[in-house]
Amino acid sequence: MSGKIGVGAGESVFETALLSQSWERCRIQLFRSTATLAGISLLVGSGLIGLQLTNRRQHWADHSSALSLAQLSGALNLVQSFRGDPKRAVPSLWSERLGLQPATDLWRRYGRSMWWQAWSQDGDAYLILSASTFPSEIQGLHRQRVGSMEVLASDALHRQQLLQGLKTNQVSKTTVHPGSLLGACFQALLEGPGVIWNDDALATLSGTLAPLLQQGREGCVQLRLQANQLRWDGVIGRRPLSSITQLNSGLAPGYFEAGSNPASTAPASTAAKSTSPARSDLTLLQVDGQRMDLILGTLLSRQIIQAPLEEHYGINGAMRNKIADLPFSLRLQSRASGAYKAGLQVQLPLSMSRQQWTAILKAVSDRLDSRGFQKREQDQPSVEKQSATLWQQRDDSDQTTVGGWEIIQGTKSPVLSIGFGIEPAVQTFLAPLLQQQFSTLRISGDPKRLTQLGLLGGLWPKPVQNASSLNLEIRPLNNPGTRQLASHSWWRVSGSLTLTPDS
Repeated sequence: MSGKIGVGAGESVFETALLSQSWERCRIQLFRSTATLAGISLLVGSGLIGLQLTNRRQHWADHSSALSLAQLSGALNLVQSFRGDPKRAVPSLWSERLGLQPATDLWRRYGRSMWWQAWSQDGDAYLILSASTFPSEIQGLHRQRVGSMEVLASDALHRQQLLQGLKTNQVSKTTVHPGSLLGACFQALLEGPGVIWNDDALATLSGTLAPLLQQGREGCVQLRLQANQLRWDGVIGRRPLSSITQLNSGLAPGYFEAGSNPASTAPASTAAKSTSPARSDLTLLQVDGQRMDLILGTLLSRQIIQAPLEEHYGINGAMRNKIADLPFSLRLQSRASGAYKAGLQVQLPLSMSRQQWTAILKAVSDRLDSRGFQKREQDQPSVEKQSATLWQQRDDSDQTTVGGWEIIQGTKSPVLSIGFGIEPAVQTFLAPLLQQQFSTLRISGDPKRLTQLGLLGGLWPKPVQNASSLNLEIRPLNNPGTRQLASHSWWRVSGSLTLTPDS
């Protein structure tokens, strides 16, 4: 099976052995999400641009309020917290659930108190308000009391769905104890803007990208707006956050309090600039990681992927494990002209024996040759490109390069440089993340340029589409060694989205 490489109007195809027999399926997933958690970082930034935090700290809410939110979170897919601001316009959800005039009156009286919005699996939104502030005179609403909260549904059917969810998803009081991770998360949602989601929410929002986002199936982050930056800090994981029953040295009790995370004292971009080569103006998105499986997720463990890798390219289980364990850097480069708007470049160290890689690349070459591709002849190859292997379609009169690879001889160890829809980079941009214990996966990008080129998938709001930069970092919650990362379940996450005035 063949597939497109790069993005554009061209019909060129390029098949690679490093992912699967069906490159198109894997390329789309890898290319559109690229960095797995970038989708999550945009998720938590969506619709939160108008949020502001005061500098004063709120006293922790009582346990009953946290338990109420926990019950709602167990019954629904995603819960998001907001701080009221009577100087701003009444949120449309308030008007839809309360009626225009009651919503206007209550919004003014609500002041700076917290309110919440939650989503069901079908995407319908619930308005959640503190019962102590809810006026009893408002009648005729599809509302349901849940502990210390009043929940307003859009209709009787969704109110019934909420009741069913509460019945089938019971939450224990010990789960939200202030000494637990989940308890700290809900306390944070009672005190400031933030969001908590579960795996159903991730599957609903990300669709076919879900397999690449398994590191963040569940999560809770706190949000804050500082000048023109929307920033977030929190925890994500493959398993429910309730699995961590006690806070330990990996997460201090005040982690979710505004400004308490050490990583939040400087923009996320600071670390990225100090540990990786300067990004080219052509780079739309760059991802650096300690392990390939942080973006490949479960793909390499699937039989539909394993079978062609072994059959056609001789990549057995031991070799797949080695590839999954390799550090990597990838970047999406814009193209000024040609068939593609952008091309994907990937680099990883040749940690396996040279013979193993030579055998793999020969198998790829044989496979491509049998599928209607040919090596592109370089008229006057430069010294830099003498070792490059470039491919084109055999019947392409324009001789468009659809991809290729090159082995860069570095001072320490050789680097395999691969290009899809673009020539492979001739200079290494592989970031030395293995030397940085604080960062396991790092992402930086330009959402505005990605939007302009039609490369930002999903229905993101305009403030996200117009953001001039995105920075994201994840690192192990308990800072384990590299060999332990494969089985690690929870991660610290921090990031920022730089907003533009016209957002």
